[in-house]
Order: sequence, then structure tokens, then C-alpha cells
Amino acid sequence: MNVVKYDSVFLDSLQTIDSTWIDFLTPQNLKLIRSIEKQIIQKGEDYTPATNRVFHFFTLPLNKVKIVILGQDPYPQKGVATGRAFEVGTLRSWHDTFNNISLKNIIRSIYYAYHHQYLKYNEIIEKPEHTFHLKPPHKLFKQWEKQGVLLLNTSFTCETGKPNSHEQLWYPFTQKLLRYIHQKNDGFIWFIWGNNAKSITNGMEINHKIESMHPMMCYNKPGRDTDFLFGKVNPFIETKNVINWLG
Repeated sequence: MNVVKYDSVFLDSLQTIDSTWIDFLTPQNLKLIRSIEKQIIQKGEDYTPATNRVFHFFTLPLNKVKIVILGQDPYPQKGVATGRAFEVGTLRSWHDTFNNISLKNIIRSIYYAYHHQYLKYNEIIEKPEHTFHLKPPHKLFKQWEKQGVLLLNTSFTCETGKPNSHEQLWYPFTQKLLRYIHQKNDGFIWFIWGNNAKSITNGMEINHKIESMHPMMCYNKPGRDTDFLFGKVNPFIETKNVINWLG
């Protein structure tokens, strides 16, 4: 159990903070976290994800990470974001109804990585389970984490119903965090998804990275060589030997 008190709403709501992150929690960085919290809380507006999920990544051992997935910001719908980038917390089955296009396109891209066929999301989930062994949504992201996938956004909160609303608030913190992660191990593979992720990692000399457009918008048309789904490089094909993306 984490018995250290940081005088931080987000940090003190966590049950544990893995020891591999302690060096990052310097007095300067703690002051920055408290400043961000103060601005969010003083607004008196609903934010997402829940307080105890904002810094979920601090509970994971950084020394076991193999791949960093970097997106934009949490899903803005109330109760959907989990602190894991791209996870839809309300899902228990792939047959449940949800509107988060990014996750649907991620599943489409994973399907292509294992079956070399582009299908619509609804076509994929109608496939017999024995032909596509994908873990259910409430287990898949946990399995990724156990294998060493760190799921981050460039913003760790947003105002409910307003995507990207806390971008500038988090930018200085996220820059420091990403550079800390990179300094700890320059052998990580980075998935840089979208303009926010690309911008904030600009200037970082990342040895192994796969950049693409954001999973939210996928179009099979000329000039989109970095399209997340239809681009030249599929990140899940490139890393199947590192992570079992089916969970």
C-alpha cells in the first residue's frame, strides 16, 4: 500500500504508486500537479475520468513496459474514460452498443494484423469467436498492460462533454512525463497517434516509433499514407512478436 501522502487529489486517491515512478515525483513536479488540480477543481465543472483513475498509469511498473501508446485525451462522455487511453469503461461485450469510433478502428486494425482483411467493425464482431480470439473489452486492456503496454493520453482529464478542453493545462506536465519515460528506457516502442501526440513528442529522439493519424478518422484514399487503418504501416503487425494484441 502507498502510505506516502502527496497533498494531491489525484495521487492520494490511488491505492498504490509503483516505486519505478517515485523519482519522477520531485517537489517541482508535485507542485505542477497540484497547480493543475487546483485549476481543474476551482472551475467547479465535471471532469473525466474519475479522480482515482486520472493517474492510473502510476500503478504500473515502468521497468516492465515494452510499448507506449500515446493518444489525445480521455473520452469526454461521463463514466466512459478509465485512465487507460482508448478503453471504453462501460463495455462488457463487443456486442454492446457504443459510439467511440477510435476503439472500433483499433479493433479493425488488430483484425487486419491477424487476418489481412479490412472489415467493418460490425462485420468483425459477428465472426465466430473461434476465428478471432479477441478478449472481451473489460479484459483486453488489462491483458495489454500485463504484457507491458502503457496506455497514455497527452491530456489526463477533460471537461465532461468537451474534448481537448484541458490540453493546455496538461501540456507542461505531459512533456516532463514523456521525457522521463524516454530517459528511463530508450528501447521502448512508441505508437504516436494523432497530431497532439506528434506535437508533444517533437524533439524527442525516439529510436523506435510508429506515427499515424488518430484512430478516430480513417479513410482509404490517396494521400493518407499515415492513415491509422489504411496507411502503409500497421503498428500491430509490426509488434505481434512483442505483444499478443488479442489479449
